[in-house]
Amino acid sequence: MLLTPTKKINIADRFTIGGNERFVLLAGPCAIESEEMTLETAQTLKEICGRLGIHLVFKSSFDKANRSSVKSPRGVGLQRGLQILDRVRSELDLPVITDVHEPWQCAQVAEVADMLQIPAFLSRQTDLLVAAARTGKAVNVKKGQFMAPWDMKNVVNKLRESGNENILLCERGSCFGYNNLVVDMTGLVEMRQYGFPVVFDATHSVQKPGGQGDSTGGNREMIPYLMRAALAVGVDAIFAEVHPDPDHAFSDGPNQIQLARIEEILKQAILVDNITKELPREQETANPNVQQASTAKPSGKRIKLLLTDVDGVLTDGGMYYSNSGDELKKFNAHDGMGLQLIRQRGIKTGIVTSETTALVERRFNKLQLDFLVQGQRGQGKLNAIKEICAREGIALHETAYIGDDVNCLETLSAVGLAACPHDAVNEIKQVPGIIRMNAKGGEGCVREFVELILSRYL
Repeated sequence: MLLTPTKKINIADRFTIGGNERFVLLAGPCAIESEEMTLETAQTLKEICGRLGIHLVFKSSFDKANRSSVKSPRGVGLQRGLQILDRVRSELDLPVITDVHEPWQCAQVAEVADMLQIPAFLSRQTDLLVAAARTGKAVNVKKGQFMAPWDMKNVVNKLRESGNENILLCERGSCFGYNNLVVDMTGLVEMRQYGFPVVFDATHSVQKPGGQGDSTGGNREMIPYLMRAALAVGVDAIFAEVHPDPDHAFSDGPNQIQLARIEEILKQAILVDNITKELPREQETANPNVQQASTAKPSGKRIKLLLTDVDGVLTDGGMYYSNSGDELKKFNAHDGMGLQLIRQRGIKTGIVTSETTALVERRFNKLQLDFLVQGQRGQGKLNAIKEICAREGIALHETAYIGDDVNCLETLSAVGLAACPHDAVNEIKQVPGIIRMNAKGGEGCVREFVELILSRYL
């Protein structure tokens, strides 16, 4: 029996958490230990989640304020931590989440983070909850180890009465004797009744607070079992701390997942999630963009024509000029090869763009594409495509187009298969059924689109 959907929480206008969709992963090292390690871990997690079709929110803490010992390392601090998270967000194009511990931190953290997290020990702190709510960002509240699941209704009320409906409730285990936590899976069902997405903290749930005397212990080998159990109940997101070398981590080493193991664990998790939420099996190892494609265009229909925009798609959108004033454009070789590969499979190809430049004509001639239309915007661009379709005997629903800005809006809304680079403008990303590539404009997004068409739409 399919679960009653929870409310969908928008994350940075990229995706939503909730609503019985594929679980979202909130993951990263427990603490920000260095800029290099943080960026490398985030990049690896992004690649893994891209392969598996899981949306990722990168998590790491600038300060671990509740360490067992005053001598334990706590992280790089607020200012440096936010600088590093901002690099993750801007350079790797990932949404980020981090902990806040005091009310005054919330507004400053919200300038960088897409989500704020309330630590379990602070889940009843009214001033902190109110300050976090007033940022307008999504707030993930970890249920205190000392709280019953139904006690979270008061947390929900505090956030809602402070004007924020972007709420996630996170289970991380309850105290059961000394230095031990136990997860009551029925508590996940209890919290779900409030209608907001439920997150399962798979790593802190195997924690043994203070279990090593002056530091925390844990048993990371139990993480996959608890993760699968929570997904069988029907959680909306998984929180997991992941580290390239947990045994030498600043904090929570015994209950962090080794980065080298996370892909295997997530593959198993997807299988359970599919059954619980009755998701199609084709989503098990698909890119998140492919999931969107399956709803944008039914499987079995064939694409016969692929057209692309230029600036911001075949190029990075930059305007380059030589000393003599000549305009320059940087094209991506992988995109060019992709267009050649799809032509070899019998698909017609072409460029339809708003600008008119000799550079684009030269690129068109070099690639030996079938159609070139320049100087057309909006409806004019769509009309030109309709003329091509009529001339070639190709239906509009058999046409694919990739564009990045509002001058492509009419076209993307009309063709059978629409796509955009990962850095397209938000209005384009909201086109119903559009597929957002992982690659940015000028960085291989057309090649990525070609590979998708070749694998699913021939």
